[in-house]
Amino acid sequence: MYIIITIVEIFLIGVVTSNVNNEKNSELSLSNEELQSNVSLAVNETVSNTTINVNKTQRLVQCLPGMGDLQVQLTNDTELIKLLQPDPKITGRDEPGLCVVVLFYSKHCPFSTMAAPHFNALPRAFPDVKMVAINAMMYHLFNTQNGIVGVPSLLLFHNGRSIGKFNGSEYTLEKFSQFIQKHTGISAEESVAVTSADFSGPVTNVSSKDYDLFLILSWLFIIFCAGYYFTKSKWYKWIIEAVQSNWRESEVHAQHEHLE
Repeated sequence: MYIIITIVEIFLIGVVTSNVNNEKNSELSLSNEELQSNVSLAVNETVSNTTINVNKTQRLVQCLPGMGDLQVQLTNDTELIKLLQPDPKITGRDEPGLCVVVLFYSKHCPFSTMAAPHFNALPRAFPDVKMVAINAMMYHLFNTQNGIVGVPSLLLFHNGRSIGKFNGSEYTLEKFSQFIQKHTGISAEESVAVTSADFSGPVTNVSSKDYDLFLILSWLFIIFCAGYYFTKSKWYKWIIEAVQSNWRESEVHAQHEHLE
């Protein structure tokens, strides 16, 4: 009888212990869920704060109104230097200044010809921004200063200072407009689109094979130097001696035939 009572007591104790353990496990799981929830909230709050700080850091530049032209201006090094001359009275991007978008292109680059009509339409989309194009293969001064390693390259200047560079692979009016709006906050005119007149200029969309004068002079200089140093080599002397020897032998042979 006592044995049965003891077994029953052990069974009851096991059931009670199991219930207690289950309650503790449930409490632990709830605490883990609450901890994960708190961690997620903290991470999201940190990310949102970081995003706000980044947006505050990336300030938009202020452009002087009405400084654009009806069409793109083709320029050279001298004119571009004058155009990008900074105004000392303007000390930051928060102050209104002259905004200039410069296209570095090449006449024999197929990507430049693809971008040309879309860039030609930009002055109508942004009347407050001046659009300028320069042949980067002919005028090299600004290439090194602005990190131009390929064409076409599109740069935005505010009061003569570089603000941003277009890094997209699609050279379209829409992408160019998004780039300008990103840095200036100015929205493009909705009614502007690429027309047939934009394909004829000012920036040409027809690829041409121009002769690079500097490249031709470089090759001539290399050929001249190579010829000069070749005349100082033993091979040149051997060739000259061989030619002279053959010439003398041919003269002697011709004299013998004449005497006979």
